[in-house]
Amino acid sequence: MLRVMEPLRRIVARLVIGAFSLAAALGIYALLSPGPFGSLQADILLTTLVVGLASLAALCHLTSAASPWWPVGAVAAAVTAIPVLMSLAMIWSDVSGSQAWWDVYGVSITWALTLTQLSLLGGLSSSARRRVDWLLIATAVVAVALAALITALVLSDGGFDDGVMRLLGVLAILDTLGSLTLIALRVFGGREEDQNLVNAPLTLDPSRAARLRALAAEQDVSVEAMLDRLMAPASGRDDLRDRHPGIDR
Repeated sequence: MLRVMEPLRRIVARLVIGAFSLAAALGIYALLSPGPFGSLQADILLTTLVVGLASLAALCHLTSAASPWWPVGAVAAAVTAIPVLMSLAMIWSDVSGSQAWWDVYGVSITWALTLTQLSLLGGLSSSARRRVDWLLIATAVVAVALAALITALVLSDGGFDDGVMRLLGVLAILDTLGSLTLIALRVFGGREEDQNLVNAPLTLDPSRAARLRALAAEQDVSVEAMLDRLMAPASGRDDLRDRHPGIDR
């Protein structure tokens, strides 16, 4: 599944960059076009802002595409489409703005932000050290609990006490702490991870293994001897290609 997601991620990334490039060009045109700054220019700029935020969220979703957290990114993309479309509808058409409309808008934004956060953290932490898995899961639980509490507050009639607000603050602090810690470990804690990658067993995929066997057969040597010859330039010996012209770069 992850191999299938990789080409799809490249395609979606190009589409996201292209969409925002178009929106950015329209926004610049609205700012630099002659004449007074009117409602049309304001709508174009607001559209550029919405598309820019949606593009940023999409890149966060794509971060998880090559990790086990890719379902979270897929759900996050679907949920994010709801507030984006609603925002564009409010910009370019006359929306009644009923209570149900604003409830859906608030809840969809809440879960879009939460799922986008989780897809980003899941993608960044997928190749990190295993000992931070518990922190990622704990942060995800706190983030979901925080989103559920905010959803309840949005859908309520304001009948909540001081304890709810205290709980909201505690969950928000823990969510922020977990997210910052995971990002810091991913960005600044890579030395141990890189060392583990260096010391990890080397495995060749079938195509490279077949090419190595073919080279060994051409030189009439074993696969191990072929590897020694290929690694000779890296160890300061004569270049293998000078002694064996049939071997490609």
